[in-house]
Amino acid sequence: MSFFEDLPSLSPVQFFGVSCECLYTRNSLKPEKAHLLPSMSDMLAEDCFAQIYAGWNMQKLSFLVVSKSSFQEVSASDFRKGDSIEIFIDTRDLKTKSAISRFCHHFVFFPVQVQNFHGREITRFCGDDIHSLCHPEDLQVHVTIETNGYSASIEIPSACLNGYDPLSFNRLGFTYRINRGQGAPQYFAVTSEEYVIEQHPSTWGTLQLVKD
Repeated sequence: MSFFEDLPSLSPVQFFGVSCECLYTRNSLKPEKAHLLPSMSDMLAEDCFAQIYAGWNMQKLSFLVVSKSSFQEVSASDFRKGDSIEIFIDTRDLKTKSAISRFCHHFVFFPVQVQNFHGREITRFCGDDIHSLCHPEDLQVHVTIETNGYSASIEIPSACLNGYDPLSFNRLGFTYRINRGQGAPQYFAVTSEEYVIEQHPSTWGTLQLVKD
């Protein structure tokens, strides 16, 4: 057996950094092409079942997730086994940092309320470089469930984002994992089959914060 046969298979997305623009928005996001994030599904060999829109201003980050996968269920014991939206943000985009720092955030959002809230921060730190987790009531989430899917409008206030300062740092480390009750998840930069993405912020993509 040759050396190359022993290597794990690599997806094309591993050979370059994923980066895209995130445009300024004054109001809540609408499903407009200018704010639509590119899909990496072809490169990750996965099913693309959701469209994700993103915007920013000094007060917040905004996301709109439009899923074409019908809502099935949420799992109280393991949210990844049901329908949920995970968003990962590094306010300093520290690609040289191999561990979760105080600038990193891991949020999870649900199509229905879980423990009285649609979302919460669940960041798990590896050492003393930490920040206080935001309170679930500070996260603004509005969900519309339809027969053939759902849409979730998500707003993360700047107070929930340690180190968020677009005037000094005009880019963010970013990735997502959209889970569904039946079927494989959808990712932005790398998949969980390749990395434990919640522990490796250096593998996350980049959002360039752009203001016209």
